[in-house]
Amino acid sequence: MERKIKIFKTSEEQEAYTLQQQSKTTPLERFRNLFYMQQLSKKFHSVKNSTRKITVHHGYFTS
Repeated sequence: MERKIKIFKTSEEQEAYTLQQQSKTTPLERFRNLFYMQQLSKKFHSVKNSTRKITVHHGYFTS
């Protein structure tokens, strides 16, 4: 994947450029890029286990 800095004056210009670059890639390359971004995101924002274990002791709930 080619890396370079490009400055856009409008969001429409940026969107047109992005669509043009995507049309040059294959679906497999796009899925690889998506997978790479997901893995990178997981490194910075780890998934927290949101389930709580509830135990009943003689009619009282504890968590």
